[in-house]
Amino acid sequence: MTAVKPVLDAFLEFNVVLGLSALIWLVMRGAVALTPMRYGFVAQLRSLKILCICVLLSPVLAIGVSGFVSQVWPGRVVSLGDIAVAAYLRGEIAMPAAQFETLLNTRERWVDYMLSGASVFVTCALIVLALVATVLAIRVARNALAIRSAVRSSFLWRQSAKVDIRLSDRVTVPFAVRGLRRRHVVLPSHLLNSPRDLRFALAHEFQHIRALDVEWELGFELLRPVLFWNPAYLVMKHQFDRLRELACDQSVVSRKGIDASDYTACLLDYCTRSVKLKGPRILHVALVNGSKTKHVLRQRVIALAAAPMTTTQLSAVFLGLTLSLVVVLAIGSASVRQTQDWSHDRLMLSTVVNLERLEARNQAN
Repeated sequence: MTAVKPVLDAFLEFNVVLGLSALIWLVMRGAVALTPMRYGFVAQLRSLKILCICVLLSPVLAIGVSGFVSQVWPGRVVSLGDIAVAAYLRGEIAMPAAQFETLLNTRERWVDYMLSGASVFVTCALIVLALVATVLAIRVARNALAIRSAVRSSFLWRQSAKVDIRLSDRVTVPFAVRGLRRRHVVLPSHLLNSPRDLRFALAHEFQHIRALDVEWELGFELLRPVLFWNPAYLVMKHQFDRLRELACDQSVVSRKGIDASDYTACLLDYCTRSVKLKGPRILHVALVNGSKTKHVLRQRVIALAAAPMTTTQLSAVFLGLTLSLVVVLAIGSASVRQTQDWSHDRLMLSTVVNLERLEARNQAN
């Protein structure tokens, strides 16, 4: 239990920060939707990626914020627990000391309770979560093997320094994947009969490779078995899937020689093929699966029509918004961080609790 507890503490803290990041993103997205910036999908995707990186680096950000505050404002604290202790010692919270300490250590008590195995319900819930995580891990591995099989059975058509372009009769929609050393773009063989569609498909998949969307998708899929139960993960994954395709479309048609009307017609054709595709879920790069197909297609067509609106000035605005998101997330990470050191205020609270218990014992005698 001693070895598992710190890992579980860190895992729960990470999920709290992930939930905070999803809330921050949804608030920003709602605000941006009311402005002309709502069609700046390339900048939005960059902001989302930076926010996700900050979630992974949240322990470092929390330590940095705490250190900065202690240097600039000595004696000030950022953690909500330490702030609550200071407020209690100032008399701003009217509550018995023992009850307040119990409330303050709620998360630690719950962790101990979960690891103790005292509750059959909690134990069964943990077993169910572990089984679901195992099933999802097997599914991810199965999808990876299916993709590997599709790549290996394809024909090597063209090769560059880092990317292999392959042709296959087994797929109906082009997709990009990566191996340990090289990236692969797999195209349906029938594209050779349509040079225009072939050009658009290559432009689309190479843009995914340039934007590192393949690596990001791989990271999200690897995290699914351990974060599937957290609604914040599902929100961030859905937002990434949506923005990935919208941003890719805008980036492709913004290049010289790519006509937006022709590209849209090609997109609609391949979306039709994607709906009929039966295969590994992570091969569905067209983002037209499920009951919201018409809505997603409408979004992608609007994104293509609005592509000329994306300017350098718009990217600069989003850069400022992104920096604001990072600052808010860093402060939030520091505030939810559970401090392990015994500060002066914590020692004072412990002393008050001991005096309160001593007084209650004396009154009982």
